[in-house]
Amino acid sequence: MSNKERLENYLLKKNAFLLDEKNNGKTIMLSGVWGAGKTHFWKEEIAKEQEKIQKNGEEVDKYTLEEYNQGLHSKLKEKEKACVYVSLYGKTSIESIELDVYMKAYQNIIGDADNISKLCSVFTNIGKNLGNMAHKGMGGLFIWLENLVNKDKFSKAGKYLENGGVICFDDFERKSKEIDLNDLFGFISQLALEYKCKVVIILNSDVFKDKDAQVFQNVKEKSINKFLKFNPTKKELFNMIFSLYEIDKKYENVLLNSIIEMYVLNARIYQNIFENFEELIKKYPELTNNEIRFFVLSLINFNLTHIVFKFYDYFENISGWNIPSYFSKLKDIPINLINSLNDEVANNPKQIQSQLELIDTLKQNLSSEYKTVEEPNKKVERKASEKLNNDLKMIDKYSNELMSFWKLEGLLQYRNEISAEKQRMINNFIENGYL
Repeated sequence: MSNKERLENYLLKKNAFLLDEKNNGKTIMLSGVWGAGKTHFWKEEIAKEQEKIQKNGEEVDKYTLEEYNQGLHSKLKEKEKACVYVSLYGKTSIESIELDVYMKAYQNIIGDADNISKLCSVFTNIGKNLGNMAHKGMGGLFIWLENLVNKDKFSKAGKYLENGGVICFDDFERKSKEIDLNDLFGFISQLALEYKCKVVIILNSDVFKDKDAQVFQNVKEKSINKFLKFNPTKKELFNMIFSLYEIDKKYENVLLNSIIEMYVLNARIYQNIFENFEELIKKYPELTNNEIRFFVLSLINFNLTHIVFKFYDYFENISGWNIPSYFSKLKDIPINLINSLNDEVANNPKQIQSQLELIDTLKQNLSSEYKTVEEPNKKVERKASEKLNNDLKMIDKYSNELMSFWKLEGLLQYRNEISAEKQRMINNFIENGYL
């Protein structure tokens, strides 16, 4: 059973943590590396909020009735309990976050009967002007809102959270610096305890730096009841996102295998690939697997480094290497670094799991080589140290170019099978964004 399936079972199906009343008042943290698809997993696999989307030029339900009924929104709504998702992106105060929670709890049960859904984004940006709000019923806030929405209806928002509602907080790394992390966790804990609701925090703990990192270490043990790890494989993440697009299944394997080649686990990049591929294949349905692979690898590289390699340009011979003139920066990189890079990949192909790991491994091994030099002559030893420092600086300066060179120069050796015309078309599409 995959990591995704285990989490689904635990949160919603067999164990149903989020539906068990014994867990009311608890806070859990769903953590994973940046880009692994945590938000996508919550919205598309767990919550399944009812909404409309455009499909083939028509507005349709995002989920079938069967799919929606399997989600958390449907299961809680049967009990008149809210399932609220709150992004901290752009929030500048605890009050704005608090108001967003209430607004969405109301909208979740009542729907668009009033203008709450349209006004919500405005309210959350002016939360500083509202003052502190009493949790249960929001107290004086009604005076400010009574000309916008029926007070009696709005008072129900808090009740939809009590004894079993679920609140999910996301995008911690995008909150304003004006919000103190200690205050934020205190507010979240207070919500869970006062309302006896369940709180889910989607988080990559690595986002915290300096003072916030220390605060997080201090408060997480007090605030979090359960830690869950979201750690999908590339294939699992691919399947989750691929299913959302209307791409012919015959392209599935070449897209998946190309993504796996680049050691990338990033939901946003996968979405970018599928969205662009839909446009590309519609205009060029005759593309071969090699041409599709060229497109995927080149697009991933562009997402990571903002470099488009135009291999069809003329080449220059540098220290025995035929290098595209577009890649002339390699002239400034000592050839031993390129050789060392290729040696790392050749000797440890299965151990190198990411582009950053490749560069880190290269730096570590160069440093180890220096440490193993046994040379009584201090001048020679000093020269070796200076050379190492220069090499490490070069790696930092040209890390994007080195990684791209390794990935594309090696993986795209087959490009001779693709016409220069097709290469130009694909590169222009990646670089300019249109066909």
